[in-house]
Amino acid sequence: MSDRDDSVPLPHPDGPLSGYRILDLADEKGQLCARLLGELGADVIKVEPRTGDRTRSNGPFFRDEEGRESSLYWWAMNAGKRSVTCELRSEAGRDLFHRLVAGADAVIETSAPGTAKDSGADPRTLAKVNRSAVVVSITNYGQTGPARNLPATDIVGSATGGHMYLNGTKERGPVRTAAPQAYAQVNLQAAVGTAIALYARGANGGLGQHVDVSMQESMANAMDNAQQTWDILQINNRGPGSGRMVSGREGPRYIYEAADGWVAALGMGGLVGPSSGAMIDWLDETGEAGPLTSPHWRERLAVVQPLEEDEQKLLVGIMERFCRTRRKDDLVREAQARNAGWAPVYSPREIVENDQLAARDYWVQVRHEDIGETFVYPGAPWKLSSTPWRQRGRAPHLGEHNEDVYGDLLGLEPGEVAKLRRTMVI
Repeated sequence: MSDRDDSVPLPHPDGPLSGYRILDLADEKGQLCARLLGELGADVIKVEPRTGDRTRSNGPFFRDEEGRESSLYWWAMNAGKRSVTCELRSEAGRDLFHRLVAGADAVIETSAPGTAKDSGADPRTLAKVNRSAVVVSITNYGQTGPARNLPATDIVGSATGGHMYLNGTKERGPVRTAAPQAYAQVNLQAAVGTAIALYARGANGGLGQHVDVSMQESMANAMDNAQQTWDILQINNRGPGSGRMVSGREGPRYIYEAADGWVAALGMGGLVGPSSGAMIDWLDETGEAGPLTSPHWRERLAVVQPLEEDEQKLLVGIMERFCRTRRKDDLVREAQARNAGWAPVYSPREIVENDQLAARDYWVQVRHEDIGETFVYPGAPWKLSSTPWRQRGRAPHLGEHNEDVYGDLLGLEPGEVAKLRRTMVI
């Protein structure tokens, strides 16, 4: 980890998007997208109403003290951006916003289809202001279709995109992944779409284009091999609980409790398939193989074939007893030495303390000089050798960069900025 200075945002002149300016009007579906573009070098300006973006009220909060500057969600999704206030509900606010658009490369907005016009952020209006600006519209279901105006949150995106169907069990039904995967997926897809559209301007006479991103479609694109399993086998994958879908069928359990946590052990911990002999030998060395040392079981397990229910029950029992008395890292180390696919299931603390991530300088320290604290933040999602990713500092305070942006960037005099504040435009 390395300490950072206190300027916000930190400079990033060698990023691949250095020199680009992004205006961020987004909610949960687009704030991470804008942050990622900023970490690649773009100047990201978060445009907020005078009372602050709604997501500033998203918990949890630092020290459990609710406030528009203490939301941990806000910190995570808006780190390294600039913040200006601008009331797009007023004509003066829309005019001011359009002055920003005139010098921008992209605008990210998440209004419901057809409603961006009310704030002057619709593609047609923005094209008149700046024909080279890329307009990225991130919505629940896209700009067209019968569901385009239906409301949705992350859990709805997970459900309608099919992801939820792949989790849970047949006894209890589908469940949502705890972390907001639909929001994460649509943000990542939108970031890719934005970068592609910026690149494509060179082949399009310098004209920007409209990037239409659907949360439902983003989740439907993140379904592992579920679609192909249907196409090839006419079988729908579904939630297998602690097991795993194999060729469209629910396979045996692969999550086992260790003495200090959990391990993921594919192929019944390696007892099924080419590594089965080595795994049986390991169990035999500890006196815990039971009947598996017999020629019948060695031959039966060496060939990858579906196991009967009573066979699965026997193997699961052996694996449960074997894993429960041993530490997960010891289990994984020995299993991998025997060519079995095991992995530890890490807790959040173990991820932060992980040697591999530390060796690659993944975690970064971000200074919040306003509260005199330094926090550990996730690091680079990509490592680019010549045009690197860079963390840009803490999230901005509400309107922190009004003077910088409206004064230095737009050239407004201090008296003009003060008037905008008095008239409640900013």
